[in-house]
Amino acid sequence: MLPTMKEGARKLESKTPDEIFRRLDVDVSGTIDSFELKSLVQGRFHNSWEMYTIDTAALAAVTVAGVHGAISMGLHPLVAATSGIVMSLGGVLRDLFCGRDLAMASQSYAIATGAGSTVYVLTREMALRGYPLLAMTRIFLSMGTTVSIRCWEYFRGEQLLAPMHGRK
Repeated sequence: MLPTMKEGARKLESKTPDEIFRRLDVDVSGTIDSFELKSLVQGRFHNSWEMYTIDTAALAAVTVAGVHGAISMGLHPLVAATSGIVMSLGGVLRDLFCGRDLAMASQSYAIATGAGSTVYVLTREMALRGYPLLAMTRIFLSMGTTVSIRCWEYFRGEQLLAPMHGRK
């Protein structure tokens, strides 16, 4: 389940100030030093809804840019749509290098970019066949698909594709 601000606030509501201080004072020195403060801020930022929102907006923009670039290079529409899924590897690698939790969003990266790029390719093909679809319409539909899938997963509170390991 994805962490939310409400869950973190509920956990701290029942704690006394001394319990909260003891939780923050990892090295039990009696003071909160810069390392402990840094880890507190990083922990709040890395698993926050703000980070998820920024990540989703960037993912939607990269999806459209990547698919448009693949099409403008002359790639077949099927290959261009598939390139959206391959682009999600960049987000997963970023999470690995930054030490973020991969379970936070790695599965929805591939699904969201795949769906967004497919929508872009399909609407472009429709425009080439005479349907009156402006480029901005294609862009907004593609980005909207990507954002919708990520929001659906976030507000649902569980991963889009549940992992198969560990199930009985």
